[in-house]
Amino acid sequence: MQHSGQEPVLTPESSSPPRPIHYLSLPVTTATPSEDVADIPSTTSDCGSMQATTAGGSYVDASHWAAILDGIAEIRDHFEKEEEASLAHYRAFEPHSTDLKCPQLLYGCPKLATKEEILAAMPARQVVDRLVSRYFNSFEMSPAVLHSVQFLKEYEEFWENPTATPIIWLGLLFTIMCLAAQFQMSRSGPGLQTPETMSMEQELQSMIEAFRQKTIQCLVLGNYAQGGPYVLETLMLHIAAELFIRNDAEIGLWILLGTIVQLAMHMGYHRDPRHFKGMSPFTGEMRKRVWATIVELDLGISAQMGLPRLIKQWHTDTSEPSNLQDADFDKTTTEMPPSRPETEFTPMLYRLVKARIMKVIGFIWDFAGDVRPHSHNEVTRMETMLQAARESIPECVRWHSMAHCITDSPRVVLQKLVLEIIYHRARIVLHRKYLQYSPTKTQQHARSRQTCLGAALKLLDYQHMIHGETLPFGRLYQDRWKVSSLVNHDFLLATSILCFYLQQTRADDTQAPMAKTIEESLKRSHDIWIQSSSSSKEAQKAAKALNVILKRPNSTLRPDSDIESGALLESLSFSVYNRPGDYVQDNTHLPVFDVTTPMSWENPARELMGFFPAASPATATSWQMMDGEGL
Repeated sequence: MQHSGQEPVLTPESSSPPRPIHYLSLPVTTATPSEDVADIPSTTSDCGSMQATTAGGSYVDASHWAAILDGIAEIRDHFEKEEEASLAHYRAFEPHSTDLKCPQLLYGCPKLATKEEILAAMPARQVVDRLVSRYFNSFEMSPAVLHSVQFLKEYEEFWENPTATPIIWLGLLFTIMCLAAQFQMSRSGPGLQTPETMSMEQELQSMIEAFRQKTIQCLVLGNYAQGGPYVLETLMLHIAAELFIRNDAEIGLWILLGTIVQLAMHMGYHRDPRHFKGMSPFTGEMRKRVWATIVELDLGISAQMGLPRLIKQWHTDTSEPSNLQDADFDKTTTEMPPSRPETEFTPMLYRLVKARIMKVIGFIWDFAGDVRPHSHNEVTRMETMLQAARESIPECVRWHSMAHCITDSPRVVLQKLVLEIIYHRARIVLHRKYLQYSPTKTQQHARSRQTCLGAALKLLDYQHMIHGETLPFGRLYQDRWKVSSLVNHDFLLATSILCFYLQQTRADDTQAPMAKTIEESLKRSHDIWIQSSSSSKEAQKAAKALNVILKRPNSTLRPDSDIESGALLESLSFSVYNRPGDYVQDNTHLPVFDVTTPMSWENPARELMGFFPAASPATATSWQMMDGEGL
């Protein structure tokens, strides 16, 4: 069976901890008395935003889009006036079920099951084959977590002898099926609702919940807190499924992420495999892939929650994985082949390139949340590092324009866009403190302000472009079901930044450069947020904020009751329905959870619903794991 857990005999070659990368390559110096510390912007909003919610206080970092909007007095006052009435209205429609509010794994398993009961709940092989195939052809995180060739061998072993299969591996299979069913559910368009389509959606929803419950039962039965083979892989895919299954950002997901990080460190994933004798090349490479994904998960979820990340770069010395096809190595490999050139587009290339950029962005996120004052020289140094990371992007995944992508698949187009979008988002976070406009500020501050505004305008340009390409006959129309969740948070951040700048220049009665350009961009963005406001609480919040800033009437917004109706709250979409005062953002906007090019099924639920008959080990699988394409 495939696993990247610890092997029996592992001896550290060196007991000395890795030298902090913080000091090796990125010394961050605090401002000294000789520097003009007084000229470094510092406002109350730099402390972040604390909001009273129905569950208590909710804090987000100053770089979070909601904290930026909260710093605009006129918008804050506007939302405070609405809050009490909106909260009462929300409670009237709040679903009675609490199943989706928190990751159930944090609270244990409501109903324990034996291994025999879990095996009896396995769908028929034909159904499982289709689900596993859909997973490997739809989920870009897949090659960074599972070795497809090895998994196929284990999959065949399972059907040959189900009772001999480790219980955690069964949990891995159930969470794979859960994700595959969710992808199909999410891909279903908002077309004509007929009794037949509604019935199929209900069947898919039942499958998703059943698979989710079985995953939890397997983890609990397998004593996952002890670590071991398949545990991290199962937990990582499980947290992905938890993200897809809910509409609200949930602090429990951040806590569950903490469990994953702690288990990974307990199992030594944060140390490079070269330190340990007796570890096979296959296991070492897969551990690198898993750790790189955990680091990316940490930054993605922490940034979405507006909270510090859990892993610091100086805690780890694990090297990056190689740019290899799964067919290039297996468990019999005695020496790893050299990494393929980055001109070769393997399933791992995009993940490698993004991981490098995210490493720099991680430093920027830490820096932005540092409570100590720093000189502008540190901002300049990090900007240089970010530029170098962007310039290192291979041409095959580098964004130029939509015209340059004319022969690319939607999957590749989105990959290129994501790399470009996270770059501009990082520039906003890095230079945000210098946004406050004043003609008396230094030239350095003026450059930072222009950089921040330019990045925000660029992000809204991408929002406008993506919106057009996801309309009928657009390049991304078939993938429209995932685009909003992919980039929603970054567009919210850009919108908030431009709103803040316009409002504070008006308050100062100054003639702000680029004001007309910013207003025109916000007007276009406003129209997009309005169109999305009937299915996204965050889009409605952005549209209302723009109503205030642009002095537009509220009549163009859909009524709140449309958004907060029980039916819509219970539907599975990628939007976030925040309780009034809960400033959190779209959970599913995690680059590591990009999903691409799912297969097209007719009557998807009907095709899958051989569900309840117990599985019977059958003939050889009719599907193929794809190595090098479609992953």
